[in-house]
Amino acid sequence: MRLRNIALFTAWVLLSSQNTDADSPQTVTPEAKPPAIPATPFADGERVCFLGDSITAGGYVQTLIADYYLTRFPERTVQFFNAGRSGDTASGSLSRLKEDVIDKRPTSVVIMFGMNDVSRGSYTANPTDAQKVRQQQALGRYKAKMEEVVARLRDEANNPKLYFMTPSPFDQTVVLDRDNNQPGCNDGLGRCAEIVRQLALENNAPVIDLHGPMTALNLQQQKLDPTWTIVGPDRVHPGSPGRLMMAWLFLKAQGVPATISRTTIDAAAGKVAESVNAEVESVERSEAGVKFVSREQALPFPINAGPMELLDLLPIGDDLAQQILSVTGLSEGTYELRIDGAAMGQYQAADLASGLNLAFNKATPQYKQARRVAELNSQRRNAEATACSLLNTRRWMQSYYKVDVDDPKAVQAHYDHFEDKKQYSAVMARRYMEDWPKYSEFRKRAAELQQAAEASREPVAHTFELVRISG
Repeated sequence: MRLRNIALFTAWVLLSSQNTDADSPQTVTPEAKPPAIPATPFADGERVCFLGDSITAGGYVQTLIADYYLTRFPERTVQFFNAGRSGDTASGSLSRLKEDVIDKRPTSVVIMFGMNDVSRGSYTANPTDAQKVRQQQALGRYKAKMEEVVARLRDEANNPKLYFMTPSPFDQTVVLDRDNNQPGCNDGLGRCAEIVRQLALENNAPVIDLHGPMTALNLQQQKLDPTWTIVGPDRVHPGSPGRLMMAWLFLKAQGVPATISRTTIDAAAGKVAESVNAEVESVERSEAGVKFVSREQALPFPINAGPMELLDLLPIGDDLAQQILSVTGLSEGTYELRIDGAAMGQYQAADLASGLNLAFNKATPQYKQARRVAELNSQRRNAEATACSLLNTRRWMQSYYKVDVDDPKAVQAHYDHFEDKKQYSAVMARRYMEDWPKYSEFRKRAAELQQAAEASREPVAHTFELVRISG
């Protein structure tokens, strides 16, 4: 079932990336589309800004992408900047574009808007003529403001490389215990996706399609379980599986390498038969098996437990995580694989000859090292996202509520006027009062954690040993 699901879904992705009907974004048609501009991986020294709304502001997707770059390319330094803001639109981003993006001197900018631009409230089961007008007006405004964002980046940010992402879906089809499905909203986002594709084409820039594949997976899985969703209970913000899928789609579009390392040992001859992205030496054969030392040039792509179910639905491992160990020439029997003296698992000689993918073996020291890198990167994300949220709250109180944000008494009075202290704006005002004095500390902490993650990713040599335990 796993292989069938992956084959069917991959075929859909390949087809839909070229043939999507704008009037019905969930339907594949034979209509020809202009060839896509290929995305390229980030190079050493890149400064990458992710510009968007709350789906970007959480920092989770770009952190997964950063995890990949930290572990796969330990020789590269790529800086990622969170320029997402909760509640934002393409139009709203224009007022902060200089401080959040242009002043960061980006070499690349990844843009994703749409969820707040599409006028979700105008989508109902039976929209009125006025609601239909608002839907069309929202799409026209979205197109115009996206064009303005791009023009300013071209003119004021030294013409960075642009990566356009179609908006992630609004899950209007999942069955939940709340009536907020706003029928047609995801179709509106599909039209936003068409605008993004055209804008990318006009700017000779790549487009990474999130909307089509994520919608397709939703529909596929909801045939089996109507409550399944790649998004989340609010129908808007992807949870950990959705974030992993978004990162996978982005990295896949960039054409990044799947190989972590590939090693083949000829145990009978006591030599290295193949070594890709790994330095292998000191091969010793014995009656019990074989032993060697390997220093792989990359670490596994660290995925935590939350979204692991996606590995059975999507070819994420095939595309991003291939740490292959093959050992031929062993006598028949069961062998224990040990790395640095610790047991990693037991395997048959035939399976070892065919090759093992160790990328998701959480017992290996390589995976544990990768998880330490990812944890530091996660802490960096937390510090950066906190700083970004504080800055966003400051701007919001200034522009919308007209609060003197540098006057503690004025901010306190603003907070006190909310009857419901659990209301979003009240919660953010309280956090601002508590944490704004530490804003610079959060920024400094994020930079320190970036350096710590980079320092901890250097691959080290490990001793591999296969010992026959039966047979």
